[in-house]
Amino acid sequence: MRHGETLFNTQNRVQGWSDSPLTEKGIAQAQAVADYFADKGIDFEAVYSSTQERATDTAKIVAKTDNVTQLKGIKEMNFGRFEAQPEMLLPQHRPNATSFEDLLVPFGGEDIIEVGKRVRQTLVDTMAHHEDPCLFVSHGAAMWGLIQLLNIEFPPNVWLSNCAIMKWTLTDENLTLIEVTLPAEDFKVYPFKDGE
Repeated sequence: MRHGETLFNTQNRVQGWSDSPLTEKGIAQAQAVADYFADKGIDFEAVYSSTQERATDTAKIVAKTDNVTQLKGIKEMNFGRFEAQPEMLLPQHRPNATSFEDLLVPFGGEDIIEVGKRVRQTLVDTMAHHEDPCLFVSHGAAMWGLIQLLNIEFPPNVWLSNCAIMKWTLTDENLTLIEVTLPAEDFKVYPFKDGE
């Protein structure tokens, strides 16, 4: 899932590898997800987050535990020179693109497909050691990089808002997206079939 709202989110600033704390709204979002999982009877065998404060804090709130393992592989995309800068300064997407692709590389940032590769490998390697559900708290661009890498088409106007939840299964190193749940839309569920 994605972390809750942060100070930089409210200021329309790029976060990337920079960090900013959860806002009161972000904390409330994470608590709402904790309640949602509790209502569904979902428990986690293990809880993981990126190495960044906003993800770790979200994970602790959602899972109601301080026992969170940090994984560098699911940290946010590096935005290079645009880190902590106003979002309006970011390069414009190429025509028909749904991400920054490799546009940030000349500015010291990452290619979104490379981000997707590291996120995928981290999930595959970690999930292979568990039989029961695990929670991974990551970031919007990191999660979107995985979607781009796997060439999964999202419904129109569906974005990974704060605390968005993606349910994945792992079979023989193949990740399959089952559904996306958006707390920002009263926990509306968008089902996916066969990874599409």
